[in-house]
Amino acid sequence: MPYSRANPSPRYRELLALYARMHVEGETRLGIPAAQTFPGSSLAPHISRIKALIDEAGAKTLLDYGAGKGTQYRPQPVMVDGRQVADGVAEYWEVEVQCYDPGYAEYGKLPKGTFDGVVCTDVLEHCPEEDLAWIVDEIFAFATRFVYLNVACFPARKSLPNGENAHVTVRPPQWWEALIRERSRSRPELRWALHSAQPVDGKLREALVTNERVLSGEPVTELLLEGTKARFHTPNEMTRWRAESIYTKEPVTIDWLREMPNGSAFADIGANVGMYTVFAALTRGARVVAFEPESENYAILNRNIRLNAIGDRVLALCAALSDAPAIDRLYLSAAIAGGSCHSFGQQVGFDLQPRAAAFAQGSIALRFDELVASGQIPAPDFVKIDVDGFEHKVIRGMEQTLRKGSVRSMLVEVNPGLPEHVAMCRFLEALGFTWDAAQVAAATRTSGPFAGVAEHVFRR
Repeated sequence: MPYSRANPSPRYRELLALYARMHVEGETRLGIPAAQTFPGSSLAPHISRIKALIDEAGAKTLLDYGAGKGTQYRPQPVMVDGRQVADGVAEYWEVEVQCYDPGYAEYGKLPKGTFDGVVCTDVLEHCPEEDLAWIVDEIFAFATRFVYLNVACFPARKSLPNGENAHVTVRPPQWWEALIRERSRSRPELRWALHSAQPVDGKLREALVTNERVLSGEPVTELLLEGTKARFHTPNEMTRWRAESIYTKEPVTIDWLREMPNGSAFADIGANVGMYTVFAALTRGARVVAFEPESENYAILNRNIRLNAIGDRVLALCAALSDAPAIDRLYLSAAIAGGSCHSFGQQVGFDLQPRAAAFAQGSIALRFDELVASGQIPAPDFVKIDVDGFEHKVIRGMEQTLRKGSVRSMLVEVNPGLPEHVAMCRFLEALGFTWDAAQVAAATRTSGPFAGVAEHVFRR
């Protein structure tokens, strides 16, 4: 007969009594007082990831399954990206939280009903392996929208009163993933995420797996950006490559973005699917206005904004920027999500030479100065311009904004083989911008169709 809530294993009953004892007596081997034994602090590294799930699901109620003493929900400053965002975790999440922990008397009563989301951090590895099937089933049964799980795949520092290690089920991440996938099959409508940590070569390797591919039919690529989890919608190899190469494709761009003070106003002109928009908003807390005229890229850009719960910091506009407002065609180099080298109003390539288009999409162009002057967007502190040959037109359309001096730094892709780009650089120098020849030399492509092209960082 399989074990269940009504009939748990003898081992489960034994461990439950030991954990209840530790909540009262503390961890005596290490001298940890009762108040600091299983307080609930293991939740802290996960609050941003859980926030993204809450926002994506529109959740309003949440169960913390195995909450310990629940001290994580007491009033306290919640810091994200170096700034305080709330005075408590529940306030940051904007949900009503209920705690459950069978080893702690105050939260020992099994909840009734269901919750939009269930979180369970640093719990499952404390449970007997023979009981995990029904415990995981119970967790999923409480949820109506999402489940977030975290497991440690290594022995604990704490010991039980009988001398046994507190992590009684130590298994590799792949084992836990197989368990969760098997037990979640009966709930395909639920979004779930499993975070694990495992020592590898003396370092703790973290991993996050989800069922996003199952739910959407299209994959999501998950990365750590400066220690913060980011998720990117990657429906094809091009978009997956853009996600996976974010640190290596244009390292000068990443280094430049790192210079932004937290909360800077950033204009991402030629945002594509939003790799640098997401980086700036997530890691620098930047307030971003992103411009991307190509329809598939714009859709994925917005998907990435939603996946990373940065809609309050990012405004994405489906428009090109130029020296004059216009309605025209956007000539696509290829009809593929994540593609680039499209041209507004002219059938030309990035070198401004004639090129047949794969498809012509209706589009609009806006003039940056008019958007700023009318108050529709803020004057930026930082500007990135990567529009494959039309950078000079964007600059002409933001001349008044640049003359007013609010823009501190710009990263512009420059093709020195174009007279228009040479004149553009001279114009920026006349406005007081400087650039470093060594930086440009390091960024210059040395082969391929883009040989000679480089990101220039202009500062003043």
